[in-house]
Amino acid sequence: MHDEVSSAVQEMMSCLCQSTDSDFCGMACVSGSMLRWKYTSGATNERVKRMAMRPGQDLVGTALRTGRTVMLDEQSSEGYTPDRCPLMLAERLVCAIAVPMFSEGSLPSGVLLVGSRTPCTFSPEMVVQTEQVARQLEQYA
Repeated sequence: MHDEVSSAVQEMMSCLCQSTDSDFCGMACVSGSMLRWKYTSGATNERVKRMAMRPGQDLVGTALRTGRTVMLDEQSSEGYTPDRCPLMLAERLVCAIAVPMFSEGSLPSGVLLVGSRTPCTFSPEMVVQTEQVARQLEQYA
């Protein structure tokens, strides 16, 4: 059963990567006070799966804290920088969309992150598509 779930999640994330022309897609889940990357697609190393981060002031932490989609691309002016996020540093991502995921209640239980290693601008359609996939993946968070 777990392998079926894992392959279904991996398939959804791979498809999201392809349809958004992204290099990386990752799903992180809150475990206690830490955030761990449970599923990834397009990771360049296995270090990411072992990462445990405290949600901070970066893109991922802001999405968790606010419960809203946060974006860093060539058009955004929120002041986020890739070097503030350990995952973005490890995967050399320069642009990303972070979508909070809710399993039960009003507090986010995880984050879906889609990122690119080359500068880009995410279209509104890409953001909506990422949010839709996040809703589908919430049951696995």
